[in-house]
Amino acid sequence: MKISKEAKVGLLAVIAGSVLYIGFNFLKGVDFFSPNNTYFAIYDKIDGLSPSNPIMINGLTVGRVGSITIMQHRQNKILVELDIEDDIVLSDSTVALLIDSDFLGSKAIVLEVGRVVNVLQEGDTIRGIVDQGMAEAIKETAMPVINNVDDAVTNLNKILANIANNEAGINQTIDNFRQTSEDIKLLAAENRQQISKVSSDMARLSGALSDPDKGIIPMLAKLNQFTDTLNNLQVTQVMDKANLAMQNLNTILNDIKEGHGTLGKLAHNDSLYRNLNQSARDLDRLLIDVRQNPKRYVHFSVFGRKDKSKDKVEEEELRDIVIE
Repeated sequence: MKISKEAKVGLLAVIAGSVLYIGFNFLKGVDFFSPNNTYFAIYDKIDGLSPSNPIMINGLTVGRVGSITIMQHRQNKILVELDIEDDIVLSDSTVALLIDSDFLGSKAIVLEVGRVVNVLQEGDTIRGIVDQGMAEAIKETAMPVINNVDDAVTNLNKILANIANNEAGINQTIDNFRQTSEDIKLLAAENRQQISKVSSDMARLSGALSDPDKGIIPMLAKLNQFTDTLNNLQVTQVMDKANLAMQNLNTILNDIKEGHGTLGKLAHNDSLYRNLNQSARDLDRLLIDVRQNPKRYVHFSVFGRKDKSKDKVEEEELRDIVIE
């Protein structure tokens, strides 16, 4: 059977179209020769996710994103088809995390499998979570820095405005500094000889102080030696006086302990104590009698004459009281 040229051209076109389609999808990551399981994930937003974006586990690509459908009956949520190799086992705890795969904003889905307890079947839905993008993270980190820069620029503008408003005062201050500098130069020129003399005097004084024989170092050494001698002398005198006082105190205490002297007798003999008590009692009795019988001790006569016999009786009574 002879095939016409038209049939050959048509067959060649079909073969070329098939190869082109398969190659195009292969470049997009679709592998027609490896079996896949299809799962689904629902997101509130996908931030630029497109079909054929990779699906990874721990950095290894295990599938590709399939079709993406908007669910208008569920508040415009996004249904994403996930084509994953059939040898990957997923559980109901698996999370499909939508991330930025690079700084250019390319998207990828990372599967966090976790512990496998209840195995998902093909067509089940995986919980979808949108990770914070790199741009948002950089924005959150950079915003405080930008705010600080804005505050610094604002403060700098205020300072520049104050400088502009006080330009006359600043110019006057600069003129004052310039005039002061000129006055200092003039003063230095007028007193150059005196300054030179003072410098030479300071040099001679420095040389005299650094003299090893008569300078400040030998002087300080002698002063330290004199101070040490004075301190040693004062300490010696004080210690001698203290030792003498302790010896005298020990002598007095020994005399008192042995009963020598007045204090020793008072410490060892109680006769003085008894005599003092007796004298106190007699004086007390005498004062009581004087208060009760004052006429015995005070005599007064209009004619200046006293009864001697009566006086004698009172003296005897007084003597008896004292003796008692």
